[in-house]
Amino acid sequence: MNKLQQIRENLAHVKVLYVEDEDQVRDMTVKFLEKMFMHIDKAVDGQDGLDLFKENQYDLVITDLKMPRMDGRTMLAKIKELDTDAILFVMTASDSNIDMSETVSDIYMHKPIDINDFIEAVESIQTRLQNR
Repeated sequence: MNKLQQIRENLAHVKVLYVEDEDQVRDMTVKFLEKMFMHIDKAVDGQDGLDLFKENQYDLVITDLKMPRMDGRTMLAKIKELDTDAILFVMTASDSNIDMSETVSDIYMHKPIDINDFIEAVESIQTRLQNR
């Protein structure tokens, strides 16, 4: 069994919310995430993500920061108020000069994402995800 299959089996119950405003990036990333997670919902911006979070219970939120209507930073802060145990994962463009000091997140990665780094990051939170 390869690493992705093992993660998928271990995290079969985990519900993921992926928030990204760029259609092509969102579609490509969801195809990859489906190799690791069975339950993935997607949102087109921070407001859409927050609305979905309020309607559903997610274990892991993966988001971009720069988005229309509501940015990822604002969305994450509101999500953390709703569920202090939700695991928050930021993926943002490497050319953005964003001050992360006031961003609530468990993991932060620059895009484009290296697949091996992403897998390592998920493995680092796997125990927390399994216990949710």
